[in-house]
Amino acid sequence: MLADGSVVTGRLLTFRVGSGRFAVLLEEVLGVKDPAENITVNDSGVVFQGRPVAAVDARGLWSGRGGSPLTAPPAVIFVSGSGGGSTALLVDRIEGIVEGVEMRPLPALVAPFVSDMFRGVTLHADGSRLVVDPAALSRATTAGGQRGPGEA
Repeated sequence: MLADGSVVTGRLLTFRVGSGRFAVLLEEVLGVKDPAENITVNDSGVVFQGRPVAAVDARGLWSGRGGSPLTAPPAVIFVSGSGGGSTALLVDRIEGIVEGVEMRPLPALVAPFVSDMFRGVTLHADGSRLVVDPAALSRATTAGGQRGPGEA
């Protein structure tokens, strides 16, 4: 979690899940497949560079769609996780890269509902975004799932 006050981030890869806008620090991105039409998600995850990688389908967690069918092929963002591993984050759409934006800690009312999955919220001219913490995603996949609803 961030300390009180704001910090300026480095470059961010921005993406959408449902109507939500999110970002991840570009330095933590290992690769991107957009759209990932040929991707297969199974119990062992997604194959990345010849190895299975644990997958988190953000489209079901953060979009508010719950169990509704996901018909469009996802975009996949491969991020570095804790312990040198990686995690595949399945999202609706990659938006692009933004440079050095202000990031603030999550508001106290929101933080308990997102279970430490996010580092903070960015403030940018085209709207704010929750910034994903890849290490928390990695911990969630090794612990067998998301802690908490992941909705705010």
